Amino acid sequence: MAETHVISALVAKRSELAGLVEHHRKEVARLLQDVKLLDATIRLFEPEFSTDLIKPKRHHKKNVFFKHGEGGRVVLDILREAGKPLSTNAIASAAMLRNGIGGEHERPLQKAVLSILYRHRKNGLVVNTGKDEASSCVWAVVA
Repeated sequence: MAETHVISALVAKRSELAGLVEHHRKEVARLLQDVKLLDATIRLFEPEFSTDLIKPKRHHKKNVFFKHGEGGRVVLDILREAGKPLSTNAIASAAMLRNGIGGEHERPLQKAVLSILYRHRKNGLVVNTGKDEASSCVWAVVA
């Protein structure tokens, strides 16, 4: 027979997730109602306007590790100070030390740093020079 504490923990987790699903389902229904009301209001002013042509605006998560513009500067400073190509993980670790960010945030910070590096690559500020032994991208500042 299964361990009762394991079953209790699984039941509690399922209950929590089911509650989140229900909460978000209600939130989606409320947002859809708001969209319908806005569509009706637009048609009051412009009956021929096709609201189907309105593209949804992409929702961006706010970077909680850096202030606006700070992350890009920190990443470039770390690469410049190193004087050699660094992996994404090394850059993230240096940023954690520099900003006093705890180790429990390592994975989300790595994702934020990678996003910053991709943006810098697109703007021609850094280049991807390959991968290290841990399959992490290695980056260098463009001279």
